[in-house]
Amino acid sequence: MKKYLLLLSTTLALFIAPVISIADVTVGVTISSNSLDTAGKEDIDSNNTIDATKNVTDDFMVGSIFLEKTAMGDRFGITVGIDYIPFDADIDKRSVSQDASGAAAGGKSPQSTGTNSVEGTVEKHRTIYLQPGMRIGDSSMVYVTYGFVSADLNGRSTNLSSTDINETKSLDGEKMGIGIKRVADNGLVLKLDVSETSYDAVSFTTSNNTTATADLDNTAVALSIGKQF
Repeated sequence: MKKYLLLLSTTLALFIAPVISIADVTVGVTISSNSLDTAGKEDIDSNNTIDATKNVTDDFMVGSIFLEKTAMGDRFGITVGIDYIPFDADIDKRSVSQDASGAAAGGKSPQSTGTNSVEGTVEKHRTIYLQPGMRIGDSSMVYVTYGFVSADLNGRSTNLSSTDINETKSLDGEKMGIGIKRVADNGLVLKLDVSETSYDAVSFTTSNNTTATADLDNTAVALSIGKQF
């Protein structure tokens, strides 16, 4: 899918190149409403057998800043840009009771009952994107979005039967969406779009060979306000 979308965007750029009439830079801010779905799996002895699963959803608002350049032809256009979230997004702490027998892993004191917990934080989230689109009227454009996403995921857990985790892993993904943009005569830019981001699964392994895997997917509705120069 990735190579076909890149081919489509490149073909569109070549198609409109002879008739480009506008090539403008826009800077602005975005506020988005997000629904982050996390599918968690645990393999206690890393033998490729799933011993426990848990699916959770976190809803949150977050702000970002963006810089993009748009080339418009008589009918078609394409935008290339980068979006950066300067804030952290937390995956809320989840806890579950566990009964354990014998000594706990990692030199912990033996404990018969207690609580396991897991939480995480997504940091340094950035997206490089392409938005090919079609002009509507004199000042609007509908577009589709395809982007490459990268971030850091800090996973933290406490567990009676294994060692604790506090580790940061790279988080990569792909973003797809659709939206509409309007440019006023004074250069004010308004964008409204809906997108889906699918992240690659990330795994954390404890010192006693327990592997926890997190698979994240995010749905976002975003409003952007910027200034075109």
